[in-house]
Amino acid sequence: MRIEVVPTVEEIRFDQISNHVVIVIDVLRASSTIVTALGHGFESVLPVETIGQANSLRTTDCILAGERHCRKIPDFDCNNSPTEIATRNETGKQLILTTTNGTRAIQKAERASALLIGCLLNASACITHALSYNLDITLYCAGTRSEFALEDGLAAGLMITAAQKKNALFQVCDLGEAMKASYLYFAERLGELLPQTTTGRRLMQYHFAKDVQYCAQVDLYRIVPYIKEKRILPHLVS
Repeated sequence: MRIEVVPTVEEIRFDQISNHVVIVIDVLRASSTIVTALGHGFESVLPVETIGQANSLRTTDCILAGERHCRKIPDFDCNNSPTEIATRNETGKQLILTTTNGTRAIQKAERASALLIGCLLNASACITHALSYNLDITLYCAGTRSEFALEDGLAAGLMITAAQKKNALFQVCDLGEAMKASYLYFAERLGELLPQTTTGRRLMQYHFAKDVQYCAQVDLYRIVPYIKEKRILPHLVS
């Protein structure tokens, strides 16, 4: 089996999706928000691309969350903020989510054999579940504003490290090897590093320091979000 890393939302190819398990990674913050929502009682998450789509789906059983370039969308219930989502008591409700990059990546990879959502918060559980399919794996980094985001690459490096502990025979692309080395170098300093990445600095400027620190935590959840009929549902890895 082989693991490939795709660095930005625009760079995914069909051959990296077809007959692959794809893990969408958007550490700051879409993936972290989705994992947190499912870990705090939301029944499902519905990712949509546009604000209009989100508003058209609004019901009393739904919570709308989203951002455009870090700013909360007017009239939405929440920002794309995992710490804000974690404080809400919305057991059994559906979260409708639209973000700048993360939800776009999910839609672009929807033809994968299996489509999972990963971040630092659930990295080990996510790659463990991905391995169970016995297919090649694509780690699809959403990036930020069409550029590579280091925090996404570090999460990919963590997943590669965990995968190779289970099966040392994996082939890994050059970018994946670089991200593994980066993760191993920074593993004990993620909380210090994330506020210094491009996305982290931007979020700090908008006063989302709590989100940045929260998203730097490793393996806080055993939940693996997966896509089924365009909805994101939780799978619990024991």
